[in-house]
Amino acid sequence: MVSMSDKLLNSSQREAVEAIKGPVLVIAGPGSGKTRVIEYRVLNLIEHGIKPESILLLTFTRRAAAEMLNRAAEHDPRARKVDGGTFHSFAYKLLKQYGAQVGLPKNLMILDEDDAQEALGRIATKLGFAEGDKRFPKKNTLRSVLSASINKNRSIESILEKEYEHLSQFAGDIEKVGKNYAEYKKENGYLDYDDLLSYAREVLKNEQIRNILSRKYEFVMVDEYQDTNKLQGDITYLLASGHRNVMVVGDDAQSIYGFRGAYHENIMSFPEQFKDCKVVKLESNYRSTQAILDLSNAVLDNMENKFKKVLTAARENAGEKPTIMYFGDAEEEAGWVKEKIQENILNGIPIAHQAVLFRSSYISIQLQAEMARAGIPFKVFGGLKFYETAHVKDVLAHLKVLANFKDELSWSRVFTLLPGVGAKTAETIASRIHRAGDLKSALDVLGEFGEGYKYSEHLVELKETLMKAFGAKVSVGEKFGMVVDYYMPILKDKFDEWPNRLNDLEALRKITYNYTNLEDLLADLAIEIPDDEQKGKDAEKEEKPLTLSTIHSAKGLEWDVVFLLGVAEGTLPSKMALGKSGEEIEEEHRLFYVAITRARNKLYLLFHLAGDMGPMTFNRLSRFVDDPSVLLSVEHKDLSMMGAKDKTTYDDENDGIEEESVDY
Repeated sequence: MVSMSDKLLNSSQREAVEAIKGPVLVIAGPGSGKTRVIEYRVLNLIEHGIKPESILLLTFTRRAAAEMLNRAAEHDPRARKVDGGTFHSFAYKLLKQYGAQVGLPKNLMILDEDDAQEALGRIATKLGFAEGDKRFPKKNTLRSVLSASINKNRSIESILEKEYEHLSQFAGDIEKVGKNYAEYKKENGYLDYDDLLSYAREVLKNEQIRNILSRKYEFVMVDEYQDTNKLQGDITYLLASGHRNVMVVGDDAQSIYGFRGAYHENIMSFPEQFKDCKVVKLESNYRSTQAILDLSNAVLDNMENKFKKVLTAARENAGEKPTIMYFGDAEEEAGWVKEKIQENILNGIPIAHQAVLFRSSYISIQLQAEMARAGIPFKVFGGLKFYETAHVKDVLAHLKVLANFKDELSWSRVFTLLPGVGAKTAETIASRIHRAGDLKSALDVLGEFGEGYKYSEHLVELKETLMKAFGAKVSVGEKFGMVVDYYMPILKDKFDEWPNRLNDLEALRKITYNYTNLEDLLADLAIEIPDDEQKGKDAEKEEKPLTLSTIHSAKGLEWDVVFLLGVAEGTLPSKMALGKSGEEIEEEHRLFYVAITRARNKLYLLFHLAGDMGPMTFNRLSRFVDDPSVLLSVEHKDLSMMGAKDKTTYDDENDGIEEESVDY
């Protein structure tokens, strides 16, 4: 049936669309047209006489469901009656009707994320944890830890050990906060987002209710199934266990959100849960050249836990081989990327059709500085521009007062970082400093306030640090290092996820050694084309900026040209994943796969020799490309440096594997 789609669907897509009864797993490779499959499958079900109200489509965003159903409705208005939405919205509707079965009140009160965090903060304070130890996790971290424990079905101790090792000592206290939080919600009739899924699963365990829902929703479809967590996987199974008319669509090789609770095993075990499951593989790729897909297929072959598939380009032009570029250090690498982007623009490739991807935001710091110097507009996804983050601003404020002792704004920021110093006191000290004649006199003011006040010892320590950094023979890099060393206790106090932020500072430290004076460094970090200056241009002629993005934020997107930074051990795969379980390395492997499949026409993999932990450390090429089966075009003016890659040294501490969850 679905005759209208005969010319729009390839054979595999049509097979998925025309599958009606029974369980179906659609393995949708990147760029394979999965949205079209869902759209036409809805149409096909309706054309077969199935009532649209009996079709349930679960997605991860309301927009995704609306887009697919609206597209289907353009062919058949009845598609608008399909029940589509997110797991959370479906769970809410379910609990409104059947919540009493699991002890919920009739009127459900939903806590949003801010409310949930606020409640946890108050509970921690009431229990005395927040006051007793300043290192105790803040409310947003408490929420993240407790949520991860629920969604990943793991103990709090396990979550801390794997993801917040520096907070492991608080496992028992956090567990106590969690129990009190659960009691608080029960007493006040509240549910948070995690509760919606937990209680929905409990409701579905009731056989009588499950049978009612099976009759209501005769056909269940789930998009992006590789991103579902354990709770969502259980809900899907329970919904479909009666009639077994369930289609899940996803790509096991693109399961990269483990840090958010995604459970890769959901998609892998689906054929075992439904023994006679039909598996359809969408392997025709409408995005990339075959040369890029050859690399993608080699990467797929090297994965361990996967569904085997071979991607084939729908395009006739085979294209150029992906290129791996070797550089001496991050500065040389950033300079080359800038020049290549400019060259591409001259060759007719708009800047908006190019992207630079990376594992974690800190990797792009050198490139951000290079783009700003060159006046190339860019936008960062998956994290703030590094000089907009709170911790970088804190450190730069210290350097700014060294460059200009009359900078009252920077002095105020520096002072309010100190225990016991509020905005009013900071303003008083900054005002006194403003009347000083030079930096030395300004620092003497700190000594005056360092006598008899509760914050005196902190002001003395600040004065000593700035005095040392003020030395005439101290290089810019050394000044930066002194400030960072002084700032470390503040960093650890101020941010629960301080190891992630430390990566930014270490990357910025390397940049500072390229400068001979502090003023030039600060000027370069501040240079960027303001948004306001571009708003007056003709909107149609205004060019969109270059995309700089974490791989996580790039999933589902595509560009003509893609540059992938940091193809090195300890970066991709992440240092945090090294030495851990096979699944963690496999997720890094899948992350690399997602990155390379974003490119339409040209792909550059970038590697530089100089390590991030000092001048005597060396990077080693990532295991994901350091394999004879992964064939690439190799370019560099000095390939002899490849021999140094075995000298790698690195630190196995947290490098920001979950930097996307950082709240700046």
